[in-house]
Amino acid sequence: MDALVIRHPEPADYPTIVAATDEWWSGTSVVALMHRFFFVHFRDTCFLAEREGELVGFLIGFLSQSQPEAAYIHFVGVKPGLERQGLGRQFYERFFDIARRHGRTVVRCVTSPGNKDSLAFHARMGFTLEPQEAAEDGVPVSLNYDGHGGSRVLFVKELSS
Repeated sequence: MDALVIRHPEPADYPTIVAATDEWWSGTSVVALMHRFFFVHFRDTCFLAEREGELVGFLIGFLSQSQPEAAYIHFVGVKPGLERQGLGRQFYERFFDIARRHGRTVVRCVTSPGNKDSLAFHARMGFTLEPQEAAEDGVPVSLNYDGHGGSRVLFVKELSS
């Protein structure tokens, strides 16, 4: 099997990543979270993984413009069947390194309260749940976070130097 190649995405990778989100999250529309501008303006803090020229994962993140201590992971995907093989961890560790190099001390991210795999992954990665105004199934949630009535779980991770 060919080695895994992790690189920064190019704007031309956008259609491939969008197609993967349609396939990997069948039945759940996540394409609205994907925008070409991530691969134009934030490509240095985003990653794409390929094996034998096939997309197997990606991370979209950026350094906060309004919170100089923070970086934010917006979206992460790993091809179904390849979960729990360390690719997500590799993406996050690379992102943490970039955040540290830019003087960031915290990383934030958001997930849905029903996404148990995401909740468990972020706990394993050292994220903590930020207190919120409500709870669902014992998990603190921010109500109407996206303005569409949905609740979201907010995570934060303190970066060590």
